Amino acid sequence: MQKLSLIPTKTTEARVKKQLVEAMIYEGLIQFDERDGTFLLFGKSRTYRLRGKRMAFDRVRLDEENMEATLEELVEECIADDEAKRRLIRELTQTINLCEWNETHLFHPVSRRDASYEELESEIMEGHPYHPCFKSRIGFSVEDHKQYGPEAKRSFPLIWTAVKRNKVRISLPGDEEAFWRKELGSLMWEYLLQQLHSMGESFETYTFLPIHPYQWESIQEQLENHLNAREILLLVVKGDYYRATQSVRTLWNESNPEKANIKLSMNMVNTSSVRTLQPHGVCAAPYLSTWLDHIIQKDVYLKNEASLVMLKEYAGITFESLEQELEGQLGAIWRESLRLYVEEDERAVPCNALSLIEQDGRPFIDDWLNRYGIETWLNQLLRVSVVPVWHLLIAHGIAVEAHAQNMILLHKNGWPTKVALRDFHDSLEYVEEFIVDQDLVPNFRSIHPAFKDAPANQYYWMSSVEALRELAMDTLFVFHLSELSALLEKYYGYKEEKFWNAVHTVISLHLEEFPELKQRHKQVEINKSSIYVESLLKKKLNRKSGSEFRHLVKNTLGQKENYR
Repeated sequence: MQKLSLIPTKTTEARVKKQLVEAMIYEGLIQFDERDGTFLLFGKSRTYRLRGKRMAFDRVRLDEENMEATLEELVEECIADDEAKRRLIRELTQTINLCEWNETHLFHPVSRRDASYEELESEIMEGHPYHPCFKSRIGFSVEDHKQYGPEAKRSFPLIWTAVKRNKVRISLPGDEEAFWRKELGSLMWEYLLQQLHSMGESFETYTFLPIHPYQWESIQEQLENHLNAREILLLVVKGDYYRATQSVRTLWNESNPEKANIKLSMNMVNTSSVRTLQPHGVCAAPYLSTWLDHIIQKDVYLKNEASLVMLKEYAGITFESLEQELEGQLGAIWRESLRLYVEEDERAVPCNALSLIEQDGRPFIDDWLNRYGIETWLNQLLRVSVVPVWHLLIAHGIAVEAHAQNMILLHKNGWPTKVALRDFHDSLEYVEEFIVDQDLVPNFRSIHPAFKDAPANQYYWMSSVEALRELAMDTLFVFHLSELSALLEKYYGYKEEKFWNAVHTVISLHLEEFPELKQRHKQVEINKSSIYVESLLKKKLNRKSGSEFRHLVKNTLGQKENYR
């Protein structure tokens, strides 16, 4: 692998330090005192004085200023374990260097407002606004970043293999041959079959599995025995060309954008986790999507009024081996293209674009706010984004991870019309007693052995409704809409209190429209004065599986008297 050698700029380094210290304060990883817009941080050998303030959900927002401390000094303040220190410094440094590569080598338009949805997946380079390792991509060299990162807009074909059927689990909506003919097209389907036959094998004993080219190169050693044993056969074919989305491992089809996005396993660490695909999640994906689709079709509000779009993950294939080192390393999930749901006069933007600032110094949404007025536009946004997610929770008992990258806004000339949600295979939760239609819940025990006798809180079924509230509020409010509320206050003087009053109002109005949901709404306890949120940095610093990393914060929505 090529070593990173770029020297970070002060601007990028300052942002990484800022987000690191904000997370340290927010998650209680350093002792501090807070008064009159000043944070005094009491380190092991020095005291840091920083300007900033608390905003919605106690989020810490430090002023933009360069800190004199080095990354190493800051990491030393919050970590005792030497290995964890080295790991975090490596990820922070990689984040800085890859951001710097983007700044130096890529074209940055003055405005991204007119870019297509697919191009925005590449042009939104900012990354996670809270996590300090927002572009760590450990495992990537600069060449990998240039070829397979979304920012450089490179397209590439997949590696196609044939895999013995006794080594894979296939989760498909119907007939397998029909699936492949539809996904590949008749010509490529026939060509893959011919290659398989030329090797003396057949479709009866093998199926096909696409592999990300980065992954193919990175796990060659682990694959050697399987290749020698002819459990995996390399097929020499170039099909459609793909490009990376913001998540890196999910690819959109550049050759035919209406065809499925494909999520592929990648042995690469970004933000909080390794981007492989766990076999049980690959197998469960189509069942979860079918479940959600059934609910939407039966719910008049979600289907007609909200027009909620769920981008279905309708097929999955995973390679399973007794060798632990290959667990989750080879797998694919097919997800519907957003283009299937965008009307002719609609456009789409990832919701993390809503809080961005363009090179012209204006917010991405500035034209929309000027056209419709902040309050009018915001109320419409909240109606089409917050209410459907909350309705799914209180009317049906399902919490989804609706963070800003998983939610896509559809709009007409800037006017919000509906949202699309995605990525359910590892980010959906429910509590059995809180589910309204239990007959629709997938029989997980029959889907994958990992689910048999699994305890609550390990996969999709939780032990308490509090866990559902935590997932929903964490992703939708604490680390998503709080970015927009902070932007509106900073750039337009639109106070955060007014923003969250508006959130309170749209939920209250929805409950008036559906009074039968009021009791279930109370069970979720959105009005608690304090709520738990996930400690993203603390989780990263600890590798104990099954451990919970969370901390209490003041609940901005808990201040609303009408909820009591």
